[in-house]
Amino acid sequence: MTRREGLALAASALVVILTGCGGGGGGGTTTPTQTGPTQARITVTATSPVVSFSPRVGFTYRVSVPATITESAGLGANINYARLRQIYQGLEVERSEISSADLIASTGSNRLNASSTRNITLIYDVNDPRPTSGILTFNFTDDRGNTQAVDFTIVY
Repeated sequence: MTRREGLALAASALVVILTGCGGGGGGGTTTPTQTGPTQARITVTATSPVVSFSPRVGFTYRVSVPATITESAGLGANINYARLRQIYQGLEVERSEISSADLIASTGSNRLNASSTRNITLIYDVNDPRPTSGILTFNFTDDRGNTQAVDFTIVY
């Protein structure tokens, strides 16, 4: 075997070996791409609130608001809080908030599953008798870490 034939044989063997390695790609790992929705799509509706006297010491009135929360993009979320801003003549006169811990204590969960609807009754104990409307603000963090808020106006 001549030197030229030996080099040609070695080059052929090297090509066969490199071809069996799986092709070029640098040998690094690949990062999977995210599939599915990039953000939850949440809507909130509420019916007229029911105002009654509060059974709690230190509060005069109780505002009960039946609400329906729907996620339609296919991505679950957690409810961080539900805030009620009471409005009289265009101004906020009182504010009350239900935290995620309050929701868990009163309803068993603050979770809104993907592609689901959840019905809850929010209960706020307040003192100001003047409000004629309110703004409910729901704050959520979805399973991709996006935070979003949904406002809904209610009329007393």
